[in-house]
Amino acid sequence: MTGPLNSKRNSWLFSRNLDLLVLFLPVWTVWMIFLSNSTYFENLSIPPWAWLIFILGIDVGHVWSSLFRTYLSKDEFNAHKKLLILTPIIVFIVSLVLVNVSITWFWRIMAYLAVFHFIKQQYGFVALYNFKAKQKSSGWFSDKLIIYVATLYPVIYWHFNSTSNFNWFVENDFFPIHTFFGSSGELDTIFTLLNVAYWGIIAIWVINQFRKRAENTPISTGKILWVLTTALNWWFGIVYFNSDLIFSISNVVAHGIPYIALVYYYDVNKTALVSSIRPKTLYLVKRLFIILGVILIAAIVEEYFWDMLVYRDHPMIFERIFPYRWDQLEQGWRIALVIAVLALPQQVHYIIDRFIWKMNAKNPHLKSIFTRNHES
Repeated sequence: MTGPLNSKRNSWLFSRNLDLLVLFLPVWTVWMIFLSNSTYFENLSIPPWAWLIFILGIDVGHVWSSLFRTYLSKDEFNAHKKLLILTPIIVFIVSLVLVNVSITWFWRIMAYLAVFHFIKQQYGFVALYNFKAKQKSSGWFSDKLIIYVATLYPVIYWHFNSTSNFNWFVENDFFPIHTFFGSSGELDTIFTLLNVAYWGIIAIWVINQFRKRAENTPISTGKILWVLTTALNWWFGIVYFNSDLIFSISNVVAHGIPYIALVYYYDVNKTALVSSIRPKTLYLVKRLFIILGVILIAAIVEEYFWDMLVYRDHPMIFERIFPYRWDQLEQGWRIALVIAVLALPQQVHYIIDRFIWKMNAKNPHLKSIFTRNHES
C-alpha cells in the first residue's frame, strides 16, 4: 500500500532497520568514536589490529565479494561473459606495461580509478533508492549533482592541501597541485568560503527534498540519510581532519560494508526469486558465513603475497599464518609481473562494478528483486 507521501517501506533500500543497522550505523559509530577524542585519533597511526580488520577485512574483502555477483554465479557469468573474460586480460596487459614504464603513473592512475569508483558507488546507492521509491531527479539540485559536489569538493581540496598526511595508495599518488602555489594564505581564504558554499549547496538540496514532501511528492528518507552521510564522511575524512587513520577507516567502512551488504542482499533475494521459496533463517545465516568466509580467505591470501613480495609492512601478522618462502622482490620484470597480477582483483572490481548493477537486460534479477521487495 502506497500513499501520496510514499510508503515507509519504499523510503528504504532493504528495510528501515537493515538500512540503519548496516548502511549507516557502522560509519556513524566510527565518527562518534573519532569525535569523542579527535586529537588522540588524529595523531595515531593505524595499529596492526585495525589494519587487519578495516583494510584487509573490509576494504580488500569487499573487492572479493564481487565474485558472488559474477564469477561464482553461472547465470551472472553467462550474462556478462565477454566482460568478465576480457577485462582481466586487457587490464593485466595494460598494468604490466604501465608498471614497467612508470610505477608512479601506475599508482596514480589506480588512485584516480579508485576515487571514481568510490564516487560512482555513492551515486549507485542513490539510484537504487530512487528506483525503490519510484523517484526521478533532475535539474540544478539533482541527486547526481549533489553526490558529485559532496565527494569531488573534498578531493579537490585534498589536491591543494600541502599539509595532507594521508594518501590513497602510495605517497604522492595524486597530482601535487599545491606545489604550484607559493603562499597558502589566499588558498586558505578561498577554501574557507568554499566550505560555506559546500554545506550551503547540500542544505539547499535537503530543504528541496522536504519541500517536495510538503507538496505531496514522494521522498526517500534513506536517500537523504545516504547523501548526508556521504557528505559528512568525505568532508570530515579529508577536509576537517588530517589523519591517515581517520581517513582510511572512515572511508573503507562507509564504502566496503554497504557493498558487501548489497552483494549479500542480492544473492539471497535472487535465490528466493528464482526458486519462488522464501529462504529460511538457517539458509540466510549459512549463506552470510559462506560469503564472509570466502572473501576473508581471499583477502588474506592476496595481502599475504603483497606483503611477502612487495611491501613487508605486516610480516608480524602473516608469518604467524605461514612463514614467508620468498624474498621481497626488487626492481625488475618479476616485481612488475607480481604487481600486475596482485592488482587485478581491485582493477577488475572497479571496471565490472560499472556494469553489474545497471537496471538493464543483462541484469534482469536486479530490477525484479527491488520491485519484488517493495511490492511485497
